[in-house]
Formats: sequence, structure tokens, C-alpha cells
Amino acid sequence: MIRIAIDAAAEVTGTGYRFAMKRITFSSWSIVTGDAITAALLEYTTTVADAETSVTVNLPVLEEDGQTSEHTLLLGPASQFDVFDVDGIGEEEEARRFPLPVFPQIGINGLVESNGDAGRTANDFDQMMSEIDNGLGQ
Repeated sequence: MIRIAIDAAAEVTGTGYRFAMKRITFSSWSIVTGDAITAALLEYTTTVADAETSVTVNLPVLEEDGQTSEHTLLLGPASQFDVFDVDGIGEEEEARRFPLPVFPQIGINGLVESNGDAGRTANDFDQMMSEIDNGLGQ
């Protein structure tokens, strides 16, 4: 899992950071969530697009009644968002109600075997790679 924390998501003021909630619009609907979550989502979406894959992520969202709920978004190479500031809640309240999510890792995942079959598996893999390198027996 990857946790993305982005300090640049906040606007720097003379005394520290000022956080604004963000409205994220995509397709025909929109959600309101924290500033840091939005910045992390935008950066993560470029990773998803670069990997030419799709993934679902869960985000805390501010509902119209003021409650916080979790929404699941499907991200893919064609994901497009329009993001803008909205009136929100205070910095401490935002940090408490909208923690940064843990996004799934994108790309190739490897597994290291540590049992007795590891050597045999490595040899099988090496043999397959050799066959590919040599034109599969040609």
C-alpha cells in the first residue's frame, strides 16, 4: 500500500497553512473532500494512468447534511477531474474528519519465495527467460 502525503496541497500563509475543502467534479456528479486528499488523489491518478490500469479507491466525503461518509471511485487512464475550492471547515476539523487514505500500489508486484521450492522456481524462470531471449527455440 502507498500513503501519499502532500504538504504542497495547502496554501502557504504568513503563519502556516490554510486548508480549503475541494469540490471534485467528474462525469456528471461531484464530491467535496479535504484539500490534502484531493492533492493526493490527483497525483495518484497520474500514477494509475501511467500504469495503464484501473483501480478503485475509498475517500472520505462531506455530504450535504454535514456528515462524513466514504465513497468509492474508479480511477483509470481516462479519469478527468475538475477541482475547485469550496467553503469548508477548519484545519483541525478537516484533518480529523478527512485523513489521507491508503491507496493500493500500482504496477508490478513481486513475491519472494523463501520455501524449498524457491530454487526450482528460479531455475524454471531462468529457463523461460533464456528461451525467450533465444527466440523460443529458433
